[in-house]
Amino acid sequence: MVAHLRPDGPAPPNLELILPNETWWVEHFDYLKEHGYVMRPRYRPGWKPSYKLGTHEFLEREDGQALDVNPIMDAIRSSDSLMVAIKRVKTSSSEVQVGTLFSNDEHASNPSNHCIRILEVLSVPETADEVLLVMPWLREVDSPSFRTIGEILQFTKEMIEGLQYMHKSNVAHRDCSINNMAMDAKTMYPHQYHPRAPERRYDWTGRVHHRSRTHRPPRYYLIDFGFSQKYDPSQPRPLEYAIKSGGYLPPEGAAVIPCDPFATDVFLLGNMVRTSFLDVIDGLEFLRPLVNDMIVDDPSKRPTMDEVASRFSIITKTLSSWELRSRAARKNEFPLLKPFRAIHHLLWTTSMMLLLKPAIPTPTKSPS
Repeated sequence: MVAHLRPDGPAPPNLELILPNETWWVEHFDYLKEHGYVMRPRYRPGWKPSYKLGTHEFLEREDGQALDVNPIMDAIRSSDSLMVAIKRVKTSSSEVQVGTLFSNDEHASNPSNHCIRILEVLSVPETADEVLLVMPWLREVDSPSFRTIGEILQFTKEMIEGLQYMHKSNVAHRDCSINNMAMDAKTMYPHQYHPRAPERRYDWTGRVHHRSRTHRPPRYYLIDFGFSQKYDPSQPRPLEYAIKSGGYLPPEGAAVIPCDPFATDVFLLGNMVRTSFLDVIDGLEFLRPLVNDMIVDDPSKRPTMDEVASRFSIITKTLSSWELRSRAARKNEFPLLKPFRAIHHLLWTTSMMLLLKPAIPTPTKSPS
């Protein structure tokens, strides 16, 4: 089974059940602990599995939850029990330059900044070519699913705001698909969820329950700056070749024509809204004209992020409370389920209104 793979050749002590991409982290457990970050029991020296070998029992055990993304490890910060992501990157990576830029005090305190904050940069003991970026652990933006049109619009607003802020700071993201957007969902979860099995509690005592975005608004972030570029504001912005992002290649990328990277960002953001929401969720057609302008083939005809933000703000102000609170129903939803879900949604909406929760759930402050 996959969980029982091991590197070629003899395995070091206590690494018989550790995956090849986990070995490095096990070897650095003590180093990270000394710096205040504790990984899960699976990666601790002397670990012995709680499950029987040769069975599927590991799937139901906390210490059977293996690392699925090679350069990123989860850990708990000792000082305050914050769950963090520790990412191993090249020192020369733009992820270090851009990530730390937007994490300094000036940028981090700006509510328009939606770039994931780098909490700390740790050196790697055996090499100067790599560093470890410590960041808050975030959740996929659509887990759990959006319940209302207003919830989707708040997410869209924050991503527009975040990309606009990057552009004002002369930085292009260049890979802003939904795969590189994430959610700080601490407000939604009374109990910490598990990083590798997000439907379970961190302590593995059962399923984790959550509140809705409308009840406890999360905050959304742009992540992964591996392709990002910062430009000199005193010089003309250089043209760049577009890359494939989230499975989609912008028209200028398909034509292999360099263009303004800010215009490519606009396309990628518009395409994200189209593919993740407009084409799959009912009740969002009012965004279609703006999105169509964002994804037009000719990059020079696309609006700037300032124009996108302005138009989006005007559009959302025209919507009634009931439109914003309407259910985010999927276009392919089984018809027989719709009336039952509609009744449930009406009852839930009434409860949110009695609690005076706004139709567009705006977070009260930026999570630490």
